[in-house]
Amino acid sequence: MSTLKGSVGEDEKCVLRYSAKRGDLSYSLYCGPDSDELDEIAGRFYLKYLNLRYVKSQRDLEKFISTEKRQLLKISQENRTKKEAEEDKAKLQTIEKRLTTINKHVRELHYVKGATDAVNNELSKLSHNLSAYSVHLDSGAIETQQFIDNLKLGASAAGSRVSLGGDGRNNQILLSLWKAKSEREFDPESEVVFYCIEEPEAHLHPHQQRKLADYLISELPGQTFITSHSPQITARFSPESIVHIKSKSGKSYAASNGCSKCINTAWDKLGYRMSILPAEAFFAKSVFLVEGPSEQLFYTELAKALEIDLDYYNISILSVDGVQFKVYASILNAMEIPWTIRTDNDISDITKNKKPYKNLAGINRCLTLAGLKKIDHAPATTTHADLMKNGHWSGCSRKVNKKGIFLSKIDLEHDLSEEMPDELLNYSARPNLPLAIAYLQDKKAIRMREFLSKYSERLVNIGHGEIARALLHCLEQAKE
Repeated sequence: MSTLKGSVGEDEKCVLRYSAKRGDLSYSLYCGPDSDELDEIAGRFYLKYLNLRYVKSQRDLEKFISTEKRQLLKISQENRTKKEAEEDKAKLQTIEKRLTTINKHVRELHYVKGATDAVNNELSKLSHNLSAYSVHLDSGAIETQQFIDNLKLGASAAGSRVSLGGDGRNNQILLSLWKAKSEREFDPESEVVFYCIEEPEAHLHPHQQRKLADYLISELPGQTFITSHSPQITARFSPESIVHIKSKSGKSYAASNGCSKCINTAWDKLGYRMSILPAEAFFAKSVFLVEGPSEQLFYTELAKALEIDLDYYNISILSVDGVQFKVYASILNAMEIPWTIRTDNDISDITKNKKPYKNLAGINRCLTLAGLKKIDHAPATTTHADLMKNGHWSGCSRKVNKKGIFLSKIDLEHDLSEEMPDELLNYSARPNLPLAIAYLQDKKAIRMREFLSKYSERLVNIGHGEIARALLHCLEQAKE
């Protein structure tokens, strides 16, 4: 408080701002009680109180580990008691004697002596000053302190010494060193530590990525900032702590102004469906939401048939396992991720004032998602054919299609019977389309997979039909 002085407001908050120019890499620092009252400061006096630890994505892990290891040794040395320091001194004297003996024996090895004799012979030819100078091979340490400083991290497995391993394991070792050093180096009561890590998932398999995320959340003393491309890492963090970085006109910005409470609120409404929304959606350029796994299978194959590379355009096709599109849409809206929806034209029986009606659930679902007024219940005798004749289906579609919402005429199986009737009859071996539709609907996902395995090459023929429109709209969103 005394160091920051007038830069702290009455609410005991202080704002630091870093501003840089990409052209010449110059930068300025500002400090003040709030973002509207910032004054430029010349130095970085606050660094004694705000500690930053940063590891970039392209990192020399061995160099980092070596540096952190030396600092950990230094801190641990300073934290010894007087008794421990005296005991260490006696042990170091023993090490020094044995080190001298080891170096003497190494130099006496015949092949070591033969190698160095050749070098010394050539050196003597270069300069008279080198005649009394000789080189030799030994353990690399002249004195005990150098020996200690050159200690390397080793590892063992099942009692046997092994190398430290690849970059994935070294990543974990580095973070463990950070944790051990931080606990000894900083005072959490009066100092703040920020850990900034680019892509901590590098070289780790999915299980260890998830475990690493838990470690970063619960174990590091301070606040952690992570940039990541890993769904495994993302899925471990609470939704309101996830910031989706968008790019527009060459500039980056945080969707919904950063950590959004509306994401957390929407996520809570998912209930048991929380695990169904894959974290990969956070990395998508556009998300296509469908009702169930059979629709997900179908549109994935349709994309292949139409030569739409979903991964190239960063498109995710997700099944909501029901009709809770609004919850999914609210999360994606908070992330500023475009979405497309295709849903069934559901009709259900309903009673109002003791009179039977038809609830136009599918149409009203679409209107609600588009932010439009729902329509009244229909007469009890209303059928899907009536909705086509009276213009309810076309009128709703005209309003909601431009907002990325597409309504099936009935459902995917019925729509397929219009656009691929021969294929559906041949696959089902049924005498008419109503029976063929019922056969496909009986075991939807299994039979849809069988149907697609036989007729996927013919899907290209419906690329300009009603069924494909939602997928093509999603593609245009991703391109934009």
